[in-house]
Amino acid sequence: MKTLIILAWRNIWRNKRRSFISIASVLFAVLFAISATSFEKGSYGLMIKNMIKLSTGYIQIQDVLYEEEPSIDNSMLYDEALLNIISEFEGEIEYTVPRIQSFALAATSQKTRGTMIIGISPENENRFNNLSENIVKGEFIDDDDEAVILAQGVAEILNLDVGDTLVIIGQGFQGVNAAGMYPVKGIVKLSLQELNNNAVYMPLKAAQWFYAAEDRISSLIIMPENPKHTKKITGELNEKLDKEWYVALTWEDMMRDFLRMMELDTAGNKVISLILYIVIGFGLFGTILTMMLERIKEFRILISIGMKRLQLAVVCMLESLFLSFIGVIIGIAVTFPIMLYFNLYPIQLKGEMADMMLDYGFEAVMPTSISPDIFIFQAIIIFVLALLIGLYPVYKIIRLEIVNK
Repeated sequence: MKTLIILAWRNIWRNKRRSFISIASVLFAVLFAISATSFEKGSYGLMIKNMIKLSTGYIQIQDVLYEEEPSIDNSMLYDEALLNIISEFEGEIEYTVPRIQSFALAATSQKTRGTMIIGISPENENRFNNLSENIVKGEFIDDDDEAVILAQGVAEILNLDVGDTLVIIGQGFQGVNAAGMYPVKGIVKLSLQELNNNAVYMPLKAAQWFYAAEDRISSLIIMPENPKHTKKITGELNEKLDKEWYVALTWEDMMRDFLRMMELDTAGNKVISLILYIVIGFGLFGTILTMMLERIKEFRILISIGMKRLQLAVVCMLESLFLSFIGVIIGIAVTFPIMLYFNLYPIQLKGEMADMMLDYGFEAVMPTSISPDIFIFQAIIIFVLALLIGLYPVYKIIRLEIVNK
């Protein structure tokens, strides 16, 4: 066997041009396959990351009715009993982010706009999504402020600037009238376009007073020390919480519709990937077939001078194995720096594509994912595909006629 391996390795480099063509075929196959999957997973990963970072968090505790009907009337008590349960998970939960939110009408002397009023704990919220770093004008709010921060889109729509006054009218807890006038302390730019066009932030205490919902919150966002333990922590929380009033949900539970849409789109991408594999397969087969036709005379001579067909078939199989392996390794080595670059510096979308992404509430960028499983999985597929095609020379050698009739 050692002799056959040495012979196969020497055969590869006996005709360098032919070998380089075969290696290049596998290399480009790996490049195309990994690139397609990396861009797909990178885009979805960014969407999910933005939604977790700016909206849902990894885990939320809510009133049992809030998920179905996100109304201020379905807010929950934020009391000692709930805090005591959270304290039992010390070491597993990094921090929590209380929020109270509901829709209200924001107005100026000339314009009105339906907005999402979000009451936040400034310190916790800033730890959650770095809001203060995205302030484009003015300052960030404090716990005791009676002021608001406007998302940039809202500020532009209502033509408001720092120092202007915003009038807010809505409905508070259990039908109480909610109305107030608040100075604009700052303007923040949010990456989610939908949120950027609707969000108004105010301190939690001020928002609870505005909605007449003291000691109540809409949800409690929980950020685990290790996101991989999200489902475990959620299950344990649900065991300890009063099931009549509270429920703990993972980010997957809160983004079911988006995940279904993603699965549907992924199914379409799988069809495209299958077509790509077919094209890659025919490209590799064409290369192997050309090599085979060039070496028919060589194979006949080797068999005629005493080399067994099985030994020759093993040599050809080893050649395909070596060429595929080299092509895959070089393909990964070439592809990884490219994917890493676009992961650090995502492609900025423009025109209609950018507008479509912004309409869906996502950043108009196209990043890549550099998750190791993408490179490993795609490389294995191409490697196996190349090996299967490499069986063709084996078949031809077994059936080869030494003398033409």
